[in-house]
Amino acid sequence: MSSPCMVGWAHSPFGRLDQFDLEGLIHSVAGAAIADAGIVAAEVDAMWLGNFNGGFVPEIFCSSLMLQADPALRWKPATRVENACASGAAALYAALDAIEAGRCRIALVVGAEKMSAIDGAAVTEVLARASYVREESARGLTIPANFARTARAYFERHGDQSAALARIAAKNHANGVHNPYAHMRKDLGFEFCNTVSEKNPLIAAPLRKTDCSLVSDGAAALVLADAATARAMR
Repeated sequence: MSSPCMVGWAHSPFGRLDQFDLEGLIHSVAGAAIADAGIVAAEVDAMWLGNFNGGFVPEIFCSSLMLQADPALRWKPATRVENACASGAAALYAALDAIEAGRCRIALVVGAEKMSAIDGAAVTEVLARASYVREESARGLTIPANFARTARAYFERHGDQSAALARIAAKNHANGVHNPYAHMRKDLGFEFCNTVSEKNPLIAAPLRKTDCSLVSDGAAALVLADAATARAMR
């Protein structure tokens, strides 16, 4: 069994990226990761795309968009991996498995989402499809509402932990200031995150706006290689 190695990477910023559709996001990071690895696209044996689901963009089967990142990728096998919030990680594991099994020498893995092309109501509906529809979204429960149910159950067992959630949110926003890829690079502070206000309303009690993720576009890519190939590269 070969031990996979990361030999190239690329990352877009997160945010409302109006200059890119999903295809553009995929191409931008795929090409940059291949260049970072110091290889040419023809050396890639197979590709995996992690994507939440087809509801955000017109293309439901979007793995083929990877083929157009470089003419040399045409006819390479490309697989879309869908696993809700873990889609990118699942695509990575699929590529690792292929390398470890000896079926692939060099793999390109991309995770990409274009969420801002549809309105807020449509985003809510698409995200809700990651729930158990019959018992959750079909009854009007949104993804924040589902997580809020978990938070309430935790509070019932361990007491009100709203301040702990606010500390997590404040810590994350503080870290975002130093992250050039972050959607929001603003230190909001604990008091703001811990206080329900017009700018930080309850989204689904007890979760406030600062406890919830932003609707964001972005993409990342990795080039993986088996150990022997990786050693020969550098």
